[in-house]
Amino acid sequence: MSLNKISMNYAKSVYLLTGKKVQRNLAEKFLVGLGYHQIKREQTVKYRGVIIDEKFNWSSHVKHIETKLAFASNSIYKTRNILPINTPKLL
Repeated sequence: MSLNKISMNYAKSVYLLTGKKVQRNLAEKFLVGLGYHQIKREQTVKYRGVIIDEKFNWSSHVKHIETKLAFASNSIYKTRNILPINTPKLL
């Protein structure tokens, strides 16, 4: 990695266990690391804007999108009396 002057950010590196629940529970006893650095295990990982969990379930991603949409629609609703009539249509 030093040949290309690329360095790994160990603080941001995580791993995700997939498989059956019994297999995931057995694998919790093991530590994953690179060199002298231990890598954290996460239940959900955001990769290229998509939230993936260890069951490959969409519920965490859908919940995240719902939160973003609720915030955006609430912001538009609060500005309905302030902005001109055509502006909310553009948003």
